[in-house]
Amino acid sequence: MNTYRKETSLTLCVVFSLTFFVASIAYAGGAKIIKTYPIPEHGVLELNVPITWQDKAHIGQENMPPIIIFIPVKGDDFKILITVLWGKPGEQSFNNPEKIRMLVELEGHLILPRAVETKLVVQQMRGVHNVGYFFTLTDKAPKPGEFLYLTRGGMAVGPLLLSVTILYRVEGSESLKEALTILREATHRIK
Repeated sequence: MNTYRKETSLTLCVVFSLTFFVASIAYAGGAKIIKTYPIPEHGVLELNVPITWQDKAHIGQENMPPIIIFIPVKGDDFKILITVLWGKPGEQSFNNPEKIRMLVELEGHLILPRAVETKLVVQQMRGVHNVGYFFTLTDKAPKPGEFLYLTRGGMAVGPLLLSVTILYRVEGSESLKEALTILREATHRIK
């Protein structure tokens, strides 16, 4: 009888330890989930998102691009906006790398006068099946409560173009790294 209690106690100890270990990994931001976002008349966008992020998808009116917003479950350390765009039927070059880079550079030069940086540095981002470009700027005069850092870019995902704004408070933010990983891993599929 005493041996039975020891075995049961040992088993319960192992179960509780494993449960705590799995929960701590999920809480630490390591766990992710693939979320699907229907894009009207353009299939489905799949994003591999940390489970500690909250999402809101705003599907626009007819022919208006959907916007997917990510924020932390707690706090306000970051805000990520992904606008899903598509070309006209038959428009082959809508989201080719050269066009994406040109659009990102154009937008960056419009924002640059309000930034600490004096030169725009556009970087390429390669994904599994995707290519995109982005830049990062620091707000020269943020108002109270505003984000200090901005990363903007565009990423081709199948026939779609993801226009991305990543706002965050801490340089080298983990949310920035996660957001860029989400873009690199993004996939598109037809329903």
